Amino acid sequence: MRRRILILITLIFMVLPVFAQTLECGVTFDWISKTQIQRDENIAQIQNILFSDKIKTKYNKKEIKSQYAEFFKDKDARQNYIEISNGKKEDAQKYYCAFYWKNFLVAYGIQYKNNMKNIYYYDAMGNLRWVDVFSDNYPKFPYRSYQYYRTGELVASYYYVSEYDQYIFDPNKKFKGRWYKENMYNKNAKIIMTRSNY
Repeated sequence: MRRRILILITLIFMVLPVFAQTLECGVTFDWISKTQIQRDENIAQIQNILFSDKIKTKYNKKEIKSQYAEFFKDKDARQNYIEISNGKKEDAQKYYCAFYWKNFLVAYGIQYKNNMKNIYYYDAMGNLRWVDVFSDNYPKFPYRSYQYYRTGELVASYYYVSEYDQYIFDPNKKFKGRWYKENMYNKNAKIIMTRSNY
């Protein structure tokens, strides 16, 4: 049962954009009207940006543990759990995000306002599961985001064209889809998933 919940949460993280506070920049959506060759070229271009030689696709365990040691356990887990369960979205120091399974809070995210370059995702017990790392130009579009397991392995890579328009790649650099508003499109411009919280 626990394994199913963790798999479900991982899938949610791979297909949902992070909850960062951003604005749309008037980008037009032309994915459907492009030819397949144009879409493939576009995917390759974004892939090259996301997976350049400077990008870390895997941290070793010691490195990630030392870099994020203070976040491996949410020291305010109980209070954050209560606040998030009551629908709180932010306070003076943090933004919150909740992930539910059958009305049960299974994970939550925290983005600290004094360091917006990371989002920390915790299980319901306050144990770190994932870390989002944003590119230096965040929150100015376009920007990149990389999500890592607490073990240092890459979960997914995102390229944000705008608040409503994101490309997603898996850890093996494979294109997973392009979100535009409520729809996720595959490389052939077919809708493969929908969401209600864009």
